[in-house]
Amino acid sequence: MSSETPRYAIGDFGTIHKFTGNDAPSGTKPLVEADGTTMTESGIGFCKARGIASPNAEVLRVLCDQYQSKTLTDAAVAHDRTLELIPERMDKTKIMSERLRLDWENQDKAYKANASAKK
Repeated sequence: MSSETPRYAIGDFGTIHKFTGNDAPSGTKPLVEADGTTMTESGIGFCKARGIASPNAEVLRVLCDQYQSKTLTDAAVAHDRTLELIPERMDKTKIMSERLRLDWENQDKAYKANASAKK
């Protein structure tokens, strides 16, 4: 029964991994004991480092689900796409600015010509 209890471990770069069974994946430190509710010393330290007032396994479940959700992945993909579009948008802005500058210049010339013609 304990092999079916979800447990959490911390890996490289602070990533949280979800696993079942007694053995944590290689290269990770378990944050929850085999019973699925008791925190290990690493788990308590992990929660304290993030300012979590009451460390428990449910908090780790929520954090794990947040970091592995599709929404976070979609946000990262959207950010990458935005970064790819920035140069194109900047080029369009430069073109529009140049058009406006030329239009204002022509309007200024027309105003000056009209003002000198009235004199």
